[in-house]
Amino acid sequence: MAQEKPTVLYVDDVLVNRELFKATFSNDFNLILTEDPKEVLKILEEKEVQVLVSDQRMPEMTGTELLEIVAEKYPDIRRYLLTAYTDTEIVIEAINKGRIHGYIKKPMQSDEIRQSINSSLEVYHLRKKNREMMEELLNMDRLKSEIINSICNEISTPLNRIMGTLHLLKNKIEGDELSDVVNILDNSVFKLEQFSLLAKQISVLKSPGFELKQSKVSFKQVIQFSAIETSEELKEQGITLKRDLNVSDDNVNGDSALLVSCLVSMIQFAKEHTEEEGEIVIDTTVDEGRLTCYVADQGVNYSDALFDILSSHFSHGESALNLNMGIGLALSQMIMDTHGGMMIFEKSEKNRGCLKMIFPTLKQSR
Repeated sequence: MAQEKPTVLYVDDVLVNRELFKATFSNDFNLILTEDPKEVLKILEEKEVQVLVSDQRMPEMTGTELLEIVAEKYPDIRRYLLTAYTDTEIVIEAINKGRIHGYIKKPMQSDEIRQSINSSLEVYHLRKKNREMMEELLNMDRLKSEIINSICNEISTPLNRIMGTLHLLKNKIEGDELSDVVNILDNSVFKLEQFSLLAKQISVLKSPGFELKQSKVSFKQVIQFSAIETSEELKEQGITLKRDLNVSDDNVNGDSALLVSCLVSMIQFAKEHTEEEGEIVIDTTVDEGRLTCYVADQGVNYSDALFDILSSHFSHGESALNLNMGIGLALSQMIMDTHGGMMIFEKSEKNRGCLKMIFPTLKQSR
């Protein structure tokens, strides 16, 4: 039986462009054509679409804005931007926000578009098949499934940026533009390395028979190591990590490497909510035999919904994992649970966020 043709959704406010697209590709794909970007979202709720091709210049919504929404809600759909403009900034914005898999220049070259879509569909079907095989072979429980899905979702962002950026390189960008592209690649690969490390640590923490190897750990040293680990990425955004160098050298019982990973993840979360050239504050307090380390950001990029989610989840040392908040925070929470401690999130009067790691007991250094 012949394989069913894939569905390609094409959005363009210019009628002649839609008619040309239909005449060119109707034998290759099942086509859905629309002039309204908002109609795209309704179509995707009702139909399975493998590929979305969007024009950039449309009256009510740009292609970049549309692709950004689709990337969040339907990350598996292969996304292409159609533009008559050679402005590299538009394409880079589409890579960063819409996480496009490629862009198409006007006037359209049918063979090039056909080849790009077919290659992209191979990746789409391969990912779908691999996902089905994983679920069938591993028979994962809910927690393992959520962890793997979260890892895949977060890894897909830098991967898509790499693929889109390589598309730019093929078009021979030169000078400062090439430097910007290389920076995107470097940052994306760095994120992949981070998520790979997080995945390995989660795998260890959740493996059967895992036992925490505890020893007396200087928390001042944990802060120092965490500052070193995050120094380069903070430096890239001009962010200062403000910490009290004269903090008392209190000890906790635990695994030093895991505690550093926990604090690093908290600092990285704070970085996402701190403006460029801004400041992250990190400090410790001791009260009634408990050591508390807090990491305070500047309150950037918080929505009311995110504040509510974080405050609700971490307000009472919640133990259930919520991977929607990111794999980094999930790992931090798992590490604190393993150490018998807890994480707390608080919102300050200035709408700043503050994550705390609280240890139940400590021993004072002599």
